[in-house]
Amino acid sequence: MPDTYKKYIKNLNLVSKELQNQPLEKVDESVKNLKKCFDIAYNNNCFKLYNYDKELQDKLKLKLFSKLTKHSASLTFLAIQILAANAIMSKNNFPKREYYFDKKCGIAINHLRMKGSFVTAKKCKGGYKLNGVLTWASGYKIFDHLLIGFHHKDSEMEVLTEFKEIKGFTIVDTPETFVGQALNTVNIRLENFFVKDEDIVSTNPIGNYTKNKSLSKTVHYALYGLGLGALDYINDEKFKNISKKKLKKIKKDLLNSNDGEELDKIRIKLFNLLQNIITLSMIIDGGKSILKEKTLQRYYRELIMFNANGLNQKIKKLFVEEYLLNN
Repeated sequence: MPDTYKKYIKNLNLVSKELQNQPLEKVDESVKNLKKCFDIAYNNNCFKLYNYDKELQDKLKLKLFSKLTKHSASLTFLAIQILAANAIMSKNNFPKREYYFDKKCGIAINHLRMKGSFVTAKKCKGGYKLNGVLTWASGYKIFDHLLIGFHHKDSEMEVLTEFKEIKGFTIVDTPETFVGQALNTVNIRLENFFVKDEDIVSTNPIGNYTKNKSLSKTVHYALYGLGLGALDYINDEKFKNISKKKLKKIKKDLLNSNDGEELDKIRIKLFNLLQNIITLSMIIDGGKSILKEKTLQRYYRELIMFNANGLNQKIKKLFVEEYLLNN
């Protein structure tokens, strides 16, 4: 194994130990506590996977989520975003990527997979003026920059800008959620919001984001990391051993697959397995499992948070079909 890999894993283990000492039961609700955890991982270079070749990046991402998610799924949610922003900059050979690699960049691009145009642009001197509403932009006051997706004519484009209220960029509200409130997810209104040509990261035909997302394993890795965390809270050895074997089997299928349709089915199997593991573990523990400071009830909510993210109609239909087939 390359020394760089071993060095990364050693560093990740140290970060994991430091995170363990944080008040993790508060991280889900407190922006301050989540930011502290994010900064611990960020300042120790956990998110600089662009320094490694593609094959090694995937292995390190799995290791990263396996360590982070058991501490906080909200932290992993932010990790997914900054990794995505960095990967998009790298893939497109963005000229200013080195500058932005030193920033904390979130993303607001999921609306690109929806039908219609939520954010549109008009070309102007030196850049574009954006109009529309960005929903579910996470990491406000944690990220300092934001990768925004928008449509211009027949193109799907992405641009980097500061993540703060300035002219044409207004925070509309911060929805209340039953999980991940610390993510400080906001809705943003763009009104002739000017972005520079030099900050345009990518330009592709409309539909490019949806195509690439279908082959992503990121949510799978996050769910798997949550499963590893849940195993530590099973208070029945037989149930624990069986669950460990089932999770290992799905991990093997996941790592061996690069087919979009198969990955969708694996995601459903993984979700259903984790739901059963977490729910049965709570039943075994009894009434105390619903106490706010207990980890399993948080894992249950975080499981829903992960699996509600990035669902297209195709995956939703597969979930329904799976339910009807087995009930």
